[in-house]
Amino acid sequence: MERKFAVSAAFIVLLAIAAYWLGRDSAGSLSPWYSPVVEPGEVSAALWVDANVESRQVFSGDLFNCEMLTAVSRQYCSVGGAWELADRPNERFSKNERMFLTNSSSQAWQLARDYGVQFVFTSGRQGFYAYGWKPPENGKFGDVNYFRKVYDRSGTEIYRVLGEGEIPKPMLNATV
Repeated sequence: MERKFAVSAAFIVLLAIAAYWLGRDSAGSLSPWYSPVVEPGEVSAALWVDANVESRQVFSGDLFNCEMLTAVSRQYCSVGGAWELADRPNERFSKNERMFLTNSSSQAWQLARDYGVQFVFTSGRQGFYAYGWKPPENGKFGDVNYFRKVYDRSGTEIYRVLGEGEIPKPMLNATV
């Protein structure tokens, strides 16, 4: 009887140690899911969009911001919603993610134009742009040759994507 108890206790201790080590290793990759997927400043920005931007404009952002913009601000988004019904959804998600992860403002602009994106919704936190939580490269959106900042509060920025007629001529010929 004592031997069964000792074996059972040893098994439980080993199980607890394994759970501790596995939990410690996975905490970093799971941490974005423990935090709110939309921050209060992003909600305020969506309310600003609702009050200041004509409805049914096309936005790009991370998946959760796009879902929020659709619900709160009556906007369209480059990703989110019933994406499985969209044309070429994997290509669309991949290009949306590339737009946020590239350092190139001209490439981001071209990707936005490919999908008719009129506004880019950014924040400083990691975003779920298509395939996992990743930190964005938001600095490129500050390039006034391609984007114009229309909102900047509480860590959230919104940029208008410039049309071809607004881009300086030398920039239109730049390689993407």
